[in-house]
Amino acid sequence: MNKVKKPAQAPKKQSATDKMIEECVKRAQARKRSGQTDSEWRQQYAQSLKVEGETPQLSQTPFDGAATKKKL
Repeated sequence: MNKVKKPAQAPKKQSATDKMIEECVKRAQARKRSGQTDSEWRQQYAQSLKVEGETPQLSQTPFDGAATKKKL
């Protein structure tokens, strides 16, 4: 019995969001390979923001903060 080979599928075109996520993951992996920690990167990012007045304080982890708190 001969096996029937399926034709090769064309690569699926990625949406802009998928491309952005893929880029972010690649950059994060490159930062980790270079030895830079997430907290160091967040500090540098906070300093790079152009804000009038004081630089905003970012959380120590990406999930700290009020984003997941329930509203009363």
